[in-house]
Amino acid sequence: MKKKIILSLVLLVSFNFYSQDSKATSSNKENKYSVSIHYTGNLRNNNFVSDNYNGIAGIDAKYNFYSNANFSLQGGLGIDYFKAREIGNQLDLKNSIMVNPNIGIVLEANKVFQPFLNLGYSFFTAKYTIQQSYVFINPSDPGFNTIPNTVKYNFDSVSINPGFRLFMDTNLYFQTDYKYLPIKSNINAHLISIGLGYTF
Repeated sequence: MKKKIILSLVLLVSFNFYSQDSKATSSNKENKYSVSIHYTGNLRNNNFVSDNYNGIAGIDAKYNFYSNANFSLQGGLGIDYFKAREIGNQLDLKNSIMVNPNIGIVLEANKVFQPFLNLGYSFFTAKYTIQQSYVFINPSDPGFNTIPNTVKYNFDSVSINPGFRLFMDTNLYFQTDYKYLPIKSNINAHLISIGLGYTF
């Protein structure tokens, strides 16, 4: 997970260097950065990811590396925290964090209402422990052992993320968005986020 976060931060830094190289061809806005915190809702969809995790909260950071009078291009990093639902006595599912580096376009013709579309890649790993019991004589005998076995599955996927911002003043905004993760042919996730953000 640390390697994935570091890779995402490297991508953001590269956006920063690109923007500095293209200052001559792009118009500069006062606010280059934006940060938002949000509630993450994970819609039930009859598959492992949607049925076994509750979306809790997340944070998004964006960097505006190009803008003109009508739109801006942004690079960002999203981090969402998911709480595992209880599966059973023998399966201990762990909580998980999803890391989502992305790039997007924001329509800025209207200073209050600004729709956007982000495309990215989400890193999501499910871990759970299986309690395996081995009985040699009887359950009350010292030979009765429970041996945990940890299993890990990667549900990494591209992400498609439309949404919009409603600015309450120059810097503070309300944001809601939808994130679709086509993980596999029979597994996909639908995430709804609502939160507040600030540009600076």
